[in-house]
Amino acid sequence: MDEARYRTLLTSLETCLREAQEIRALLLVEVADMVGLQARLGYAASVDLMARLAGSFSTAVHGRGVVHKLGDGSFCVPVGGLRNPGHAMLAAQKLVREAEQTMNDMELALSPQMHVGIALYPEHASAADELLRKAQLTAVAARRRGVRALQFDESCAEQVTKPWALREAFASALQSGGLQLYYQPKVAIADGRPVGAEALMRWIQEGRTVATPDVFIPMAEESGLIHNTTWYALSVALREAAEWPRRDELGVAVNVTPGMLHHREFPDMVRSAVATWGVHEGGLTLEITEGAIIADFAQATARLRMLRDLGVRISIDDFGTGYSSLSYFKKIPAHELKIDKSFVFGMRQDAADRRLVETIVTLARQFGLSVVAEGVEDAETLQALAQIGCDYAQGYHFAPALDQQRFCEWVSQR
Repeated sequence: MDEARYRTLLTSLETCLREAQEIRALLLVEVADMVGLQARLGYAASVDLMARLAGSFSTAVHGRGVVHKLGDGSFCVPVGGLRNPGHAMLAAQKLVREAEQTMNDMELALSPQMHVGIALYPEHASAADELLRKAQLTAVAARRRGVRALQFDESCAEQVTKPWALREAFASALQSGGLQLYYQPKVAIADGRPVGAEALMRWIQEGRTVATPDVFIPMAEESGLIHNTTWYALSVALREAAEWPRRDELGVAVNVTPGMLHHREFPDMVRSAVATWGVHEGGLTLEITEGAIIADFAQATARLRMLRDLGVRISIDDFGTGYSSLSYFKKIPAHELKIDKSFVFGMRQDAADRRLVETIVTLARQFGLSVVAEGVEDAETLQALAQIGCDYAQGYHFAPALDQQRFCEWVSQR
């Protein structure tokens, strides 16, 4: 909606609210995935659908409100004559029913989902622009909660605005160097010798963890920050690894998201980082999940070959959870497998887990791959891994993830 139409809408809403002698509700109807809907139906058919939906909304409010088209896939419907807040929910549900009947009459094979956000005047806001904003926030919250209609409360605003604020804070931390890398040691099982570490990103501010990677990495992907995040991880990891004791004997591993593996600029990013920090052959390992490779196998294997040609080691992370067939597995140009810690944790108590780990080690041997076990927390598990021929291990039995200074101290002590 352009600014002129928006101003006209606000003026109409202000007039409507000033004349109100009873509770009024502002219903914000959001039709899900308008871009996909237009692609599926075609532009003309989707325009026709929106016009029919507007007509169904007018029918639903029976002259107690005026339907305003807010954007390609959203409508603003102020409704008056409500005796209590519960009637606003009934009005929203009626909008949805009328819309569903309209779509049924059109015989759509797959009808789009709709979500309605409800904001009440004057309970939730007395100004038109603020009432509209709260109705929009509530419509988004309804979509995220998977409900058709939702009435505003502060939890709606928090649910929608908190992730936005977190994204802004993450972008600021990324730009200002507010993220840190910690290093979990990787050890040769045969002799306890450190062979490197896995770089793990931490977002810590004033001694407090702001968010964990399982939160901020998907957020970085959704907000378009994953490219800069990956470059940050690569450049910092290689710069700090260059300062490690016995640096020529140690390698650093960096995790790569599925999106970055398939990004056309990723091989050049790696090439630039390796050249900048003078990484020795095998000094950088890229850890990539089994599922990320299988998602687009042909492109993934082509990218992995390009990376191997740069002297980079390829590790298949969380192996055993991706369910790839041997026909795929035998073609993956990797150097090592990392056994998912969920299997390693259960080795002592669960014979099936131990047999699975043994099978993975045997499989890796047949394809000339080394094996890393994650989540090693005690000497008994380490001994069991040694008996079945596993090469390397990570876990709290050796050390947790350490900051740069503590990792260097740990290596020196070993």
